[in-house]
Formats: sequence, C-alpha cells, structure tokens
Amino acid sequence: MKFNKEKIKNSALIFSWGLYDLANQFFVLNIVSLYFIRWLTLEKKMPELFYSAAFGISNLFIAALGPILGAFSDLSGRRRPFLIYLTLLSVIFTMALGLSENIILVLVFFAIANFGCQAASVFYNALMKNISSQKNIGLVSGIGKMLGYTGAIIALQITKPIVLESGYRATFFPTGIFFLLFALPCMIFIKDTAAKENTAYETGDGSGIPVSLKIRQALTALKATVLNINKFPGLADFLKGSFFGLCAVNTVIVFMSIYATRVFKLDENQVINLISFSTLFAILGSFFSGLLSDRFGHRNCFIAVFFLWVFCFLGGALGRNNVIYWAVGALAGLSLGATWVVSRALAIKLVPREKMGEVFGLFNLIGYIAAIIGSLFWGVIVWALSPLAELGYRIALASQILFILCGIIFLLRIPSKESLNHA
Repeated sequence: MKFNKEKIKNSALIFSWGLYDLANQFFVLNIVSLYFIRWLTLEKKMPELFYSAAFGISNLFIAALGPILGAFSDLSGRRRPFLIYLTLLSVIFTMALGLSENIILVLVFFAIANFGCQAASVFYNALMKNISSQKNIGLVSGIGKMLGYTGAIIALQITKPIVLESGYRATFFPTGIFFLLFALPCMIFIKDTAAKENTAYETGDGSGIPVSLKIRQALTALKATVLNINKFPGLADFLKGSFFGLCAVNTVIVFMSIYATRVFKLDENQVINLISFSTLFAILGSFFSGLLSDRFGHRNCFIAVFFLWVFCFLGGALGRNNVIYWAVGALAGLSLGATWVVSRALAIKLVPREKMGEVFGLFNLIGYIAAIIGSLFWGVIVWALSPLAELGYRIALASQILFILCGIIFLLRIPSKESLNHA
C-alpha cells in the first residue's frame, strides 16, 4: 500500500511538473510564433526587421545571463525561486502587450516577456532531475512535452474565436492568464530537493555572504565547467550538434506561419488548422520519442530525429499541393516534439546532478545564439532572393538542411553506449 502511495505521489509530481510545459506553450505559440508577429507585420504593417530586432536583443540577454543564472542555482541548490520570479515576469509583460499602441514600448514588453519565459526554462528543465530516475528520464521528458503540445492545441482552440472576432491583440491578455494558471502546479509543488546539499554560499558560522560574491562564485563554477567540458564524455559534441540543429528548428518555429501564408497561400483559419494538426503529431512525437530513447539510446534517437528534419525540409521546399503540406505538417510535428524530449533527456544523461543548471544554461545559450543566427540566415536568403518571390522562400527552407547535416556529424561523435549514469 505504501508503494502505491509513493507511486501516486510521484505521478502527481510528474504531472505538476509537466503542466509547466503546457503553460509555456501558450506564450511560445501565441506570442512568439503566431499572433504577436502577425499583429505586428500584417495588422500594424511594420517591417519584420522590428520583430527580429526585439527577438534578437531578448535572446542576447538570455544567452548572456542564462548560463550565469544556471551556475548560480547549482551552487545554491535553489532553482524553484528563479522559476517563479522569471515566470511572473513573463506573465506580467505578456498581459501588458495589449495595453499600449506605442510600437516601441510594446516591443520592449515583448522582449522582457520573452526573456522571462525562456530564462525560466533553464530552471524548469533542471528540476526534472528531482522527479525522475535514470531509467525513466526519457519518459518523464516526453510526458512534459506531450502536455506542452496539448497546451498548444488548447491555446489555439481558446484563442481562435477571439482572433476571428476581435483580432490578434485581444489574445495577449488571456495568453498571460493561462500561462500563469497552468504554471502554478509546478511552481507550488515541485521543491528544491538539493537545497541543503550545497553550502558554498554560507560562511563557517552559517551566515549569508554578499550577493556579489555569490555571482563571482557562479561565474567561477561556470568557467570551470566550460574549460573542463571534455571531462564529461560527449557533452561538447552534444552542444555543437544541438547548436546546428537548433539553427534550423528555431527558424521553423518563428517563421512557420509566415511560410504557410506566403508559399502555401493559406488564410488565417487554414494556418490555425494546420498548426493544430501538426501539434497533434508533436504530442505523439513527444510521448513515443521518450519511450524509444529510453529503449534504444538517447544519442541514437537524437540522430534519427535530425534525419526526420531533413525529410521535413525537403517536403516543405518541394511540395506543391494540399496533400504535401498536410504530410509535412505531420512530419514537422513529430520531429519538433521529439527534438526537445530527446535532447533534454540526453543532456541529463551526460552530466551529474550538481551540473544540471549550468548545462541547461549552456544548452539554452547555444539555442538562443542558434535562433539569432538561424533567423538572420533565413532573412538574408529571403531578402537576397526576393525577386524570386515564392521560390526564394522554398530555397530558404531547403537551405536549413545544411545546418541539420552539420549537426548530425557532431552527434555521431557522442559515445554510443550511454553508460554515463550520474547520481
């Protein structure tokens, strides 16, 4: 009976943790990928450069501060407070997006909201170690992403009538509310189990030390991890492979709705339906990739996911009928769901518990840099090939395969036998 109670408790904790993935998708989908960029470019007629600048500046701050915050949380053993404060920061400024007509001010709000949302994910990912074991890391990661993409469908269905009746701007405030609502279980119930294990922040008598010294300690620890990265077999190649892969993946996330409109000529309702359809397959990809990676190895499954992206980009670049874009939507969903699940599980396999925050900070760092580089790469190609119109977009999509192939080369160098089980 005791075993059953513990199992139920652990399942409840996993579900509470996974709900944050669901909450996060309200912001990622409604604000980053869909309604905010369409409000800015289609309704307000602003150049895409404005969005790219705000997105890029926000990502630069995340890239710079993410690893430091991760190292700081590792030394203190406290990740939950960072998760709470950064989530609230994102929620507040997401709701504020609809309060002003001043484009510059709104872009500042967007940059702050994006910073809070993305930086919080460093600590959310690191907290997964507290509710999973070496045997079910992939499954737990998959459950989180499965709930996340379920949240994407919920977000689309809740906001679709709002958009069709009142426009893009009307979705910003409810997006913030639902982000907070679904994030609450994780923020309340997932605790810092390692909070008392680290004493690096206390003096001999147990009194606190200055924050400035704590930051210096965090920077020193982060520097040591970077300089000694080869002590963790496969970690350097994992980060390099992930960087190239995320150059392409993040570009798809940001520009997928614009591509669907410009190339496949889809209207507002059709774009939402296509994203909903793709998200259903992202749920399947999240769940089954977690199970498969636990069974066949996270490294092998990550490589397989990269090959799926190759077929996805080829289909999207060459397809010219309705059947093709629905098939590409399904494949993109499977690939996207699997990408985050397997990469998160593989990262946890490669490093010990006490380095979780630092490594996820580094992982997020390369992800944000990849997002900036991928977006610029896309923008330059589309601009250079603008006389070709639709064909220019197709070439831009096909060019993403170059990033994926570079990523595969590095992933193949990761040790295939994952006997890298850390406490």
